[in-house]
Amino acid sequence: MTKNKKIGMVVGLYPNQYKIEDPRLNKPVCHQKIEDGKITGSMLLQDLDTSRIGKGKEITYFCPNNIAVLLSVNSKALEQAKTLYSDYFQNPSVEFKLELIEGDKKTFLNKISSKVCDYIECLQTAIVFGYTALETFANLSIPDEYTYETINDSKGVKETYDKTAIERWLSLKTKLQYILKEIYQTKKPESQNWWGHFSNLEEYRNDIIHQKSINSTSFYKAYFRKTVFQAGESPLCVIKFFYEAHAKNNRTNPIWPWLVNDKNYFPINAQYDSQGFEVIGNVYEGIKKKL
Repeated sequence: MTKNKKIGMVVGLYPNQYKIEDPRLNKPVCHQKIEDGKITGSMLLQDLDTSRIGKGKEITYFCPNNIAVLLSVNSKALEQAKTLYSDYFQNPSVEFKLELIEGDKKTFLNKISSKVCDYIECLQTAIVFGYTALETFANLSIPDEYTYETINDSKGVKETYDKTAIERWLSLKTKLQYILKEIYQTKKPESQNWWGHFSNLEEYRNDIIHQKSINSTSFYKAYFRKTVFQAGESPLCVIKFFYEAHAKNNRTNPIWPWLVNDKNYFPINAQYDSQGFEVIGNVYEGIKKKL
C-alpha cells in the first residue's frame, strides 16, 4: 500500500517479466531505485481495488483502465457490425428486392428490419463508446495545473480556462487540435489522415445524442456506407497518434491502455522511496490492514 492509500500487488520485478493477461486492465507502474546511474532496485506494482458484494462478501481485482474498457466495447461492437454488413447486407446470395421475394412479404420485411436494427445497435454502440473513449482520454491527459488561453473573436477579450473549465466547456475537437497538441507536443492533428474519419465520428455521435425529432431516421442511411467503419476505428487511430509522439519523447503515462501499445512501455517511477510504501498483506493470507 502506498502512503496515498492506494493498494497494489507486486506482480514482478522487471517489465520483461510481465505478461499481459487482459488488455483492459491498468498497467503496473515500474518503481525503480537508481544510484550512480544504475538500477539498484525494481518492482512492478499493479493497482488493486475492492468492492462489496452484498453482506459479508468482497471482491478484489486489478483496476480496469477506463479508456481501455471503452475502446474494448467500441471494438467488439464494430466487429459485430462489420460481420453483419459483410455476411448479410453484402452477401450476393441474399436478395432484398421485394418483388423478387417468394413467400410472405411482411414476414420478409420483419426479418430484414430486425437485421437492420441489430446492425444499428452495434454501430451506435461503437460510435458512442468510441467517442466517449476519446473524451475520457482527452480529459485525463490534461494536467491539474494546466490552463488554456484563447481570444474570443466576438468579444475581443482573452479567455482563460483551467482544467475543470476545459473539460466542461471546450469541444473535443478543440481539445485535440490545441490542448493535447501542446501537452503531447505533436504535429497538427487536423493534418493527419484520420482527422476526417474522426470528424465523421463526431457527426454520427451528435446525431445519436442530439436527436431533434423522433421521426427523423434519415441519419441511419449513412450507416450503410463503408466509411462508417473508418469513423468507428478512428478513436484508436487518434490515441495511437498521441501515444507515439509521447513515446518518442521517452515519456509514459499511467492512463495509456495496453490496447494501443504494442511495445509494452511501462509507466516508470525512477524515484522510488521505500518510506512511501507499506506492506499490508499477501496473496496467501489476504489484506490484513483495511483502509
